[in-house]
Amino acid sequence: MIAWINASIIQGSVVGPPSYVLAGGDPKHKQNVITKFADDTYLFVGSGSTVTEEFDNIKRWVNKEANNMAIHPSKTKELIVYRARCTSPPDVATPIIEGAERVLSLRVLGVHLNSKLSMMDQITDILNTCSSSTYALRLLRSHGLQPRELHLVVRATTVCGLNALCSPAWWGFAGKGGRQRLSV
Repeated sequence: MIAWINASIIQGSVVGPPSYVLAGGDPKHKQNVITKFADDTYLFVGSGSTVTEEFDNIKRWVNKEANNMAIHPSKTKELIVYRARCTSPPDVATPIIEGAERVLSLRVLGVHLNSKLSMMDQITDILNTCSSSTYALRLLRSHGLQPRELHLVVRATTVCGLNALCSPAWWGFAGKGGRQRLSV
């Protein structure tokens, strides 16, 4: 049986994500950054550049006959980062990218980013996860799980989960109040 492949990256294949990361388009302007992970793309554009120009560049690369890919408008999000000292966010009514949803926070590779680059959303998420884990551990203990096994469950779930949340990458952005919330 012969199957013709008419796309440059095969969805669901082992080589799909690495080939996308290698073959995915580059930014039009050198000061902008495109970050690719598996089939996700993040475009970082400074205030001096035009977002629409960069997004059009990505759309051209995606729509080339050789690439045969699609951008899902329902998955396209737009986050505007502004100074923490700014008392009100910029106009959030109209997204710059047509079809995109303007958001005030975004989850990027498991880390919550918000428009002020505060880590409070991330810290709140971690504390909620730990609270759920604590409840589950109490339930396991009430059903007779011994301390040694409880310790193994904590290491396998809660501790691994906390380490997997990229804390070394965002810890420096956590303010004093956020760090204190985590250390309690």
